[in-house]
Amino acid sequence: VELLTAEGEIEIAKRIEEGIREVMGAIAHFPGTVDHILSEYTRVTTEGGRLSDVLSGYIDPDDGIAPPAAEVPPPVDAKAAKADDDSEDDDAEASSDDEDEVESGPDPIIAAQRFGAVSDQMEITRKALKKHGRSNKQAIAELIALAELFMPIKLVPKQFEGLVERVRSALERLRAQERAIMQLCVRDARMPRADFLRQFPGNEVDESWTDALAKGKAKYAEAIGRLQPDIIRCQQKLTALETETGLTIAEIKDINRRMSIGEAKARRA
Repeated sequence: VELLTAEGEIEIAKRIEEGIREVMGAIAHFPGTVDHILSEYTRVTTEGGRLSDVLSGYIDPDDGIAPPAAEVPPPVDAKAAKADDDSEDDDAEASSDDEDEVESGPDPIIAAQRFGAVSDQMEITRKALKKHGRSNKQAIAELIALAELFMPIKLVPKQFEGLVERVRSALERLRAQERAIMQLCVRDARMPRADFLRQFPGNEVDESWTDALAKGKAKYAEAIGRLQPDIIRCQQKLTALETETGLTIAEIKDINRRMSIGEAKARRA
């Protein structure tokens, strides 16, 4: 087996982190994710927590895998280092270890700058969304700006996986109702699968969709009419999901698609 060179390992790490950045950029568009991380940051900075419980650093495209220069711990004073070497006091060593642990975590000043910028952009984005809606060009531009600030933050696995699960859960709920509607139409009403796949997209929450089917001349029209209440109940659950997330069905799918692309890129690295 050919061993990786140091350069090869760095290149793989960069590809993995680029995939993670893409995931972060996608989930930044999912309502509540950025707010959650901002609240976690506020919690650890005001209630005595540790920044390392939220993030481990940053993934900036031009930095490779090295941390930003401002986060590199300052060089140790030579005299102080010699004094530490000469000391055999266990308590002093333990104290030194604690200090090293603090120094090795994210720089609080850099974190304040990063999260402050995200928080400011979140407010701008929220106002644009409220005024114009998600499909407006200005709102889209503000969402992209928010994602650009959010995506370099390298969250610890617990935080990262929690956000990914939040987005994935919405898609799973969506898919469950779509499958239920397809079973009612295809399996129970004998609607050809090809017809369903051609006609259903775009009508996920349109409760009048089955009216046209039931009044049509297709062999399955009568069966669709009988099953219409069940189909509409599933559609109402999709409408509730849209209301809960603040996203359309298409937007939920698109965010998940982009998130999956980033995950695949990280896995393939």
